[in-house]
Amino acid sequence: MVATRERSFYETEYHFGQDVEQPGATRLRRALDLLGPLRGTAFLDLGSGVGWAANLASGDGANVAVGADFARRALLLGAEHVPGVARVQADGCRMPIRDDAFDGILSFGSLEHFPDVDAGLREVARMLKPGGRAVVVVPNFYVRTEQPMELALSYNGWQRRFEAAGLRISATRADPGPAVLRDRRPVRMAIRAAAKVLALVPRLPYQFIFLLEPAPLRG
Repeated sequence: MVATRERSFYETEYHFGQDVEQPGATRLRRALDLLGPLRGTAFLDLGSGVGWAANLASGDGANVAVGADFARRALLLGAEHVPGVARVQADGCRMPIRDDAFDGILSFGSLEHFPDVDAGLREVARMLKPGGRAVVVVPNFYVRTEQPMELALSYNGWQRRFEAAGLRISATRADPGPAVLRDRRPVRMAIRAAAKVLALVPRLPYQFIFLLEPAPLRG
């Protein structure tokens, strides 16, 4: 388990309590639907927070719906308020999960905060079953939040990272970001409003929703 000063932010300051009350189901559903039907599958929400995506997958009929997060606080809040989820406390850069374990993996707004994003992507590729698919929702190059570790890249920048990890993009969608009035902090509201305008330009959404598949082996 990685234990750093930066990661302690998620045990003490991050808005998991707000996430319990505001699941963001519309945005999660937009990402989950790219994976296709989940009935009968094994599903992992990587960097799950309180676990709403795994909850939705369970409701869609996934046989196994796992939420993995390193933050104990997130898992405890989720266990109290968000049902239908098997939870594991784990470092996304080094998961205690066997190879080829999941049909579908989602990482929504979390992987960019890993201390080693490339290692996290390699773990995604390793845990996918043959024919499995992953959806990774990550920020465009101009996005900044209050979180202490954050990687934001252009479309091409993310594509290079995926390819280096053995993954390829098979589809891309846009995520519009959180609601402008999610909270009343003036600076954050202004940033979100500006992001809504930028999102009108192709390849400038607030976040990319990438559907990924294992890249064919080169022989």
